[in-house]
Amino acid sequence: MIAEQFDAFFFDLDGVIYIGGTTTPGAARSLSRLRSMGRKVRFLTNNPTTRSRIACRLQAHGIDAEVGEVITAGSAAGLYLAEQGIERAWILGESGLAEEVAEAGISCVGEKDCDAVVVGWDETATLASVRRAALAIRKGARFIASNVDRTFPSPEGPLAGVGALVEALRTASGKDPEVVGKPFAPMFDEAVESVDLPPERILMIGDTPESDILGAHRRGITALLMGDEPFPGSGDFRRPDGRIDSLEDLFDPERSVTLWKLPGSEDGAAQSTGWREETR
Repeated sequence: MIAEQFDAFFFDLDGVIYIGGTTTPGAARSLSRLRSMGRKVRFLTNNPTTRSRIACRLQAHGIDAEVGEVITAGSAAGLYLAEQGIERAWILGESGLAEEVAEAGISCVGEKDCDAVVVGWDETATLASVRRAALAIRKGARFIASNVDRTFPSPEGPLAGVGALVEALRTASGKDPEVVGKPFAPMFDEAVESVDLPPERILMIGDTPESDILGAHRRGITALLMGDEPFPGSGDFRRPDGRIDSLEDLFDPERSVTLWKLPGSEDGAAQSTGWREETR
């Protein structure tokens, strides 16, 4: 069974663990069973909020989760800013993103004093705020995006995501963002380091080929797609290594997955240094 092939499991949240306020079938039982087998679990979400808020949400769905097992686009942003030596950031996003950035030792300031503009989910964003942020970037502030997801799943269907705001700011500033969330490296680097395992011992499960699958493959991690989202043909990093309908499929004794390898390579992808860092 797939659950026996790997030592750590990375899970996307929206569309894999839950959709809106509804837990996906068998998710809580499956996570509990993986833990009973001694498997490490990490939750990776492009939601740029606090890790504690995500952990509480998972617990409300009947899933055991500790803050240290959660990696959000907010926590990844804070870590990335600190590693880049950025001291002052203007947050164009909700309070959870600002909290994670502040926890990393970054001062949250206005647009006139910032070294970077950090963009996350912000339902209150207006054309005026985009203009102000674009002006700060044109004057030299770094342009950091929590993620560039075009949509996210909801019971009503796909809803516009952070990527819509990022694209508006890219157009207004004439600059490309530095992205910390999936499918880009910072979030996956943080997750891999936290489990202290080689990538070939890790499995990623997500519902979005251009985010979850692509990001995992860039890091040399095998990845399964959950759901019926279409994906590209062979040779494309967005192509998953298999598809499942629910997390309970991980325990099907008749199922297994072939470890992902760099297309055209005899060696595992983890040994390759020639991956593309991004696709825009």
